[in-house]
Amino acid sequence: MKWAALLSFILVAAGLTMALRKDPRAAFVAAFALGFLPFVMAPWHLIVAPYSLPGWPGYVKGWEVGLIDAIAVACLIGIPRSRSELPFKYVFLLYIASTVIASFLAPNFKIAFSYPIQLARIFLVFVAVARLSSTEIGLKPIMQGLIIGLCYQAAIAIWARLGGALQTGGSLGHQNLLGFVSHMAFIPAFGLLLSGLWRRWAIAGVISGAIVVALTVSRATIAFAAIGLIITYLLSATSHWSGRKLGVGLASLALVGLSFPIIQSSFERRFAAQGKSSFIAPDEEREAFERAANTMIDEHPFGVGPNYYVVVVNTQGYASRAGVGWSTGSRATNVHNSFLLIRAETGLFGLITIMLLFATIAVSSLARAFRTSRSAQADLLIGVVGSLAAVALHALYEWMLVTSPAQYLLAIVSGVAAGVIRQLKGGTVKTGLDASLANQRDPLKIAVPASSAAVGRSPG
Repeated sequence: MKWAALLSFILVAAGLTMALRKDPRAAFVAAFALGFLPFVMAPWHLIVAPYSLPGWPGYVKGWEVGLIDAIAVACLIGIPRSRSELPFKYVFLLYIASTVIASFLAPNFKIAFSYPIQLARIFLVFVAVARLSSTEIGLKPIMQGLIIGLCYQAAIAIWARLGGALQTGGSLGHQNLLGFVSHMAFIPAFGLLLSGLWRRWAIAGVISGAIVVALTVSRATIAFAAIGLIITYLLSATSHWSGRKLGVGLASLALVGLSFPIIQSSFERRFAAQGKSSFIAPDEEREAFERAANTMIDEHPFGVGPNYYVVVVNTQGYASRAGVGWSTGSRATNVHNSFLLIRAETGLFGLITIMLLFATIAVSSLARAFRTSRSAQADLLIGVVGSLAAVALHALYEWMLVTSPAQYLLAIVSGVAAGVIRQLKGGTVKTGLDASLANQRDPLKIAVPASSAAVGRSPG
């Protein structure tokens, strides 16, 4: 069955490649799919592993290939590349290289190498999204895909709450994962709302994002989503103030005020069920996880190999020495800190490169946004920065950063930032895709205020 699924992915890639070369409108479908699929890949079983590890306790279950990878490959083959440099490319590859090196330190190279293979797929999606976002017809359907994915998760979360669930994880299965990935659609949608681009889509993304975040009833999700939104708003207001941003700010405050009693009631019910007394009650289990990880780092300074933390922490006694409980939920999970997990598995090189990746994307996006503050795309870049801030802070309390849904969405927002930076630098791709629509009304063309001419940039 898996070989039939793999063959179907190959056929999709071949068919879409031909479609992209013959009809530029196929780019709309490809771009939308790239934005939407990360939200449904696992629950819809749109992934197959030629080398499978179904019983492996690590976060990657083999050498996997998904439908989204086939679409990314088709975009890379079917859409001409830009002449301008691809931002973030080298730092992305540097992080992948760190995981490949660390794989040689693992007891079984093939198992550890599953993670670099996952990252290679993520990189393909990043490049494909960047290439589409660099064109005048690719950016909007990518954002539409992200927003529809978020709306889909909100609908499932509402249905679960109506069915009696207090904390909901949408189709992703767990509220922490849903909350973690939601930052990378919710906060960029807020950036779109501040920019005035595609207002109805932006409003749908913000409302569905707020619903998803609230219904997770997760302290970290709500806190870091709020921080990301505040960072986005303050940076946007500092970059370029407008009456619309004042209205968005006042409406946001009103929404928070109206929803606060509902959120507070949900937390009271959660803490009552869990026997906790406060919002900031200490978590002894998390502290034990971190003790085990730090001891592992001391004894394995170059890392134990990607995808190997759970096995090593149990077989080499780190969990027992740190006082981690014997429940399956405690012994079969990773340390609840993505950066500490990456440090334990891939050493200092892996930690430095992942932090450098975040910093490079954020700094480059913010610098370009402030240089072109009157352009319509600047606030979208700032929304990406806000989402990265939320994800980085949230990653200090969750290990979800190494999962494929989170990494696909990281690749998408990074690709959007790279494509928009190309546009604002005057490097908009002029390919057959754009030429074919020259005599049509481009439904995805970005409308830029006349004031953007002051910075001398293409409207995208």
